[in-house]
Amino acid sequence: MKITAIICEYNPMTNGHLRHMELARTQTGADTILCVMSGSFVQRGDAAILDKYIRAEIAVRLGADIVVELPTIYAISPADNFAYGAIKTISAFPDVEYLSFGSECGDAELLQKTAELLVNEPEELKNLIQEKLKDGSCFPKARAAAVNEYAERNPEYAAIKGVLDTPNNVLGVAYILAILRAGLNIRIHTIKREGGEYNDEAIDIDSPSSSAVRRALAKEDYASAAKAVPPLVFDYIKNLKPNDNSLGDMILFKLKSINGYELENYYDISGGIHNRLKIAAASATTLPELLEAAKTKKFTMARLKRICLYILFDITKEAYEESLKCPVFVQILAIRKERKDILSALSGNCRNVLTRYSDVNRVDKSLRYLVKLDFTAQGTLDIINRSKYYNKKMLLI
Repeated sequence: MKITAIICEYNPMTNGHLRHMELARTQTGADTILCVMSGSFVQRGDAAILDKYIRAEIAVRLGADIVVELPTIYAISPADNFAYGAIKTISAFPDVEYLSFGSECGDAELLQKTAELLVNEPEELKNLIQEKLKDGSCFPKARAAAVNEYAERNPEYAAIKGVLDTPNNVLGVAYILAILRAGLNIRIHTIKREGGEYNDEAIDIDSPSSSAVRRALAKEDYASAAKAVPPLVFDYIKNLKPNDNSLGDMILFKLKSINGYELENYYDISGGIHNRLKIAAASATTLPELLEAAKTKKFTMARLKRICLYILFDITKEAYEESLKCPVFVQILAIRKERKDILSALSGNCRNVLTRYSDVNRVDKSLRYLVKLDFTAQGTLDIINRSKYYNKKMLLI
């Protein structure tokens, strides 16, 4: 078996995603495409517009062989931990030869060189990062600025200047860092992204992003959305109008019902942001109002949205840190019916494989919190999207 892994959200799957999957298979010579997909919530702190099982089914029908869930704890994490969780999940599968992803630069060697610099982190670079952090920048921006300055000072790294200035490059480097730190023998395959970036809201370009599609749906511009996604995807989204009002109501209720001291216990709360959130929640009536009032230079909108999810789901600092130490587990969402050989290989390599929610009773006890969190998140999304679809077991496609 020759597996190429793809880390994805497919929120929703676009024509660009479909092109990537096809190129990943042909250019790496893979006989198996493994998708590790965010479940009910995504890395920017947003709710997915479709149930994870529906998105997994679409992926298999359009070319994937198996789709497994990226555990919620990692799916709503900053880039480095998002990547750590995804690579950890991939490590459960034997015979993974490639990780494939899109990037702005489209240059695997350049991304590899950047990751190797960061994993070794010479003293000069470490000091530059600290200097940038003192200026009040958030860590990703501080690190990018430090790497750019380091590249200017050291001619052998001149080519990597600007690599960390774009989001998909940053995520790609995070994946390579996770692979290096885990000591895995996985090769990198990347294709140059065409059209919009992952958060580009322009729909009138060759390869619009998922963000652009969601924005078109919110504006009820279904004609534009139809051009940006495969016909199968449009069949599922043609009547959708993304609405985060329910999520905002849940978060505001939670913030209003706990005190500032309790807020300090949640993951990624630091620098007095709990006070800003508490003050903002006192007068806010919607989630956008809350976020706008609480954001700072150091706390970006995406980071604040993730923090709100940690609060909603009771993800404390202690629970998060313990989760990082847990053994790997694999929750299978969908698989091509004729590819049960993948399950056999996986079962021989990983002790904690789930194909239905009741399997929570037989996995390692340390994992039960994480598995239950995934299903709590699914139930929450069910409320947000007013969906009557609530599957609890693997789909055979």
